Amino acid sequence: MNKQDNKPQPMMRKGGPMNFRPKEKPKDLKKALKRLLQYVASSKILLILLILIVILYTGFQLYSNILIKDVIGSLGSYNKDLSIFEVLPNKDKFYLAIFLLLVCYVAYCVLQYLASVLAAYVSNKMTRKLRSDLFAKIVKLPIRYVDTHPHGDIMSRMTNDVDNISMAVSNSITSLVSGILTLIGCLAIMIWYSPLLTLVASSILVITLLITKIMSKKMRPLFKNQQAILGNLNSITEEMVSGSKTVMAYNRQDEAIDDFNEASKNFTKVAIKAQIISGSMGPVMNFVGNLGYFLVCISGSLFILNNIGNTLTGDPLTVGIVIMFLTTTKQFTRPINEIANLYTALITALAGAERVFDLLDEPSEDFSMKKELGDVEGVIDFKNVNFGYNPENPVLKDFTIDIYKGHKIALVGATGSGKTTIVNLLLRFYDIESGEILIDGTNINDVSKAELRKNISIVLQDPVLFNDSVYNNIKYGNLNATDEEIYKALKYANCDDFVDKLEDGVHTVLREGASNISQGQRQLLTIARAILADPKILILDEATSSVDTRTEKRIQDAMVKLMENRTSIIIAHRLSTIEDADLILVLDSGHIVEMGNHRELLEIDGVYSRLYNTQFSGLDI
Repeated sequence: MNKQDNKPQPMMRKGGPMNFRPKEKPKDLKKALKRLLQYVASSKILLILLILIVILYTGFQLYSNILIKDVIGSLGSYNKDLSIFEVLPNKDKFYLAIFLLLVCYVAYCVLQYLASVLAAYVSNKMTRKLRSDLFAKIVKLPIRYVDTHPHGDIMSRMTNDVDNISMAVSNSITSLVSGILTLIGCLAIMIWYSPLLTLVASSILVITLLITKIMSKKMRPLFKNQQAILGNLNSITEEMVSGSKTVMAYNRQDEAIDDFNEASKNFTKVAIKAQIISGSMGPVMNFVGNLGYFLVCISGSLFILNNIGNTLTGDPLTVGIVIMFLTTTKQFTRPINEIANLYTALITALAGAERVFDLLDEPSEDFSMKKELGDVEGVIDFKNVNFGYNPENPVLKDFTIDIYKGHKIALVGATGSGKTTIVNLLLRFYDIESGEILIDGTNINDVSKAELRKNISIVLQDPVLFNDSVYNNIKYGNLNATDEEIYKALKYANCDDFVDKLEDGVHTVLREGASNISQGQRQLLTIARAILADPKILILDEATSSVDTRTEKRIQDAMVKLMENRTSIIIAHRLSTIEDADLILVLDSGHIVEMGNHRELLEIDGVYSRLYNTQFSGLDI
C-alpha cells in the first residue's frame, strides 16, 4: 500500500475509543458555555415558553405542599390543655383543599409532560444546527488537518460529543430551572411556617452534602481507572476482530484469549470495588433521608407539645405544618442531588462542546475565486519547488520538471521519496513553501482550488466508492452528466459486462466499502467515474497493485483509454505497467536521480534498471 511521504501521522489515543475516555473538563468553561447558549438561543420563543411552563409546574408542586397542610388542618387540631387531637372536621375546607390538591397534581403532570416535549424540540433543533455547521466544516477542512488528526476523533466530535451536548441541554434546562425554584420555594415555605423546624430540616441537608462529597472523592479515581481498563479491554477486542486473520494464521488464539482474560480480570476487580462503593450511595442516602424524616417528625411533635417553633406570624405549630414539612423536606433535598449529578453531565457536555467549537474554529480551505484556467491544455511546470510536511524534514528539495501536453509521466521511487507529495502539491492539498507550480503558465496559487481540481481527476490505489447505487457513484464524477454519457463511460472503462450482471444492474446499491463487488470491479468503476469527469490532467496511483493478472489487464486497457489525449501522472509500483511512459522520473529523498523513458533508463543501468530487473526476476519490491 502506498504511504504518504514522510507525512506526520496522527497520534493514537490511549484507553480505547472516545466513548470510553475519562470525563473531561473544558479548558475555558465560560467561553464554551457562552457559545453553546448561542446555539440554544436559536429557538428563543420555544425556550421562553419552556421556562414559563417549568415555573408554572414548579409553583403547582410547591403549592400542593401547602394544600396538604390545609387538608390535615381541616380535620381538627391538637388540644394542648386536654393533650388530645380533637376531630373537628371542616367539610367545606376539606373538600376545597382536596379538589385544589387534585388540580395541582394533574396540572403538574400535564405541564411537566409539555416541558419535556418542548425541551426535546429545543435540544434537537440546537443539535441539528450544530451538526449541520460541523459537517459543513468537516467537508471543507484542509487535507493537512485530516491527515494529522485521528479520523475517529473527528467522528467522535460529530457523534459522541454532540450527543452528550444534546442530552445535557435536554435535561439541564428543565432540571436547573425547576431545581433552583424548588430550593428557593421550599426554603421560603419552611422558614415562613417554622424557622426553628427549618433549622432541623437543614441539618440533614448539611449531612447529605458531606456524605456526597466524601463518597464522590472515593469513587472518582475508581471509575476513572475502570474506564481506562475498559478502554484497554475494548482495544484488545477491536484488535482481535480487525486482525482475526493474522491471529488465526499464526495460531495465536490461545494467547489472544489469555490477554483478554487478564484484562477482563483486572477490569472485574476494579469494577467490583467501584460498584460496591457507588452501590452503597443509595442505601446511605436513604438512611440519611429517613433520619431527616425522623428528626422532623420527633422535633415537630416536641415543638407542638411545648408550644415552640411557631410560624413567622406567631401562629402555633400544627400537625398539618409538621406533615407539610415532611413532604417539603423531601422536595428540598432532591434538587441538590439532581443538580450535583447534572453538574457532572454539564461539565462533560461543555468539554465536548469545546472540542466541537475547536473544530468549527479551524480555518477552512480557501475556495474563493481568483483566476480562471479557461480551456486547460495540460502543460505542467514544477519550478524550484521546496516542501516538507514538517519544516525540519523537507520532502521535495529544489524540485524542477516540465511536463508536456498529453504526455504520460511516471513517478518511481521508494516510500518517502516524494511521489505522493508531488500529487498533493499539484492538487493543492498542501501548499508549497517556495517555488512555483504552473498549469499552462498560470501559477496554481493564483487559481481557486475548485477551479484547479475540476480540471484534474485522480484514480487512487484503494478505490473509494460510496454506499449508494453504481449509477450515482459514476455520476459523482460529473453531476450534470446524462444517462447516455454515464453508460458510455461504463462501457469505455470495461464495466458494462459485470454491471449488467448485478442484481439491479446500474442501480444496484453498493454496500459499505463496496463489499458486494470485487476489488478489480471497484477499480474499474472509479476509472469510469474519472472518464465521466473528462479531465485534462489525470493522476493514477497504481490502480493494479492489488488485483489478479486477468483483472489487471482489463484495468490497464481501461486506463489506456482514459489516458488518451490527457496529461497523465502515474505513481508506479509495478514497473512493467509504465514501459510506454513518455518520461519516467526516479525519485530519491525529494530529488530526481534518474530521468528518461524505459529504454533509456535500462541503458543507464542505474537505480531504475536494478528495480526493473529485480521485479522481472519475480521479486516485486
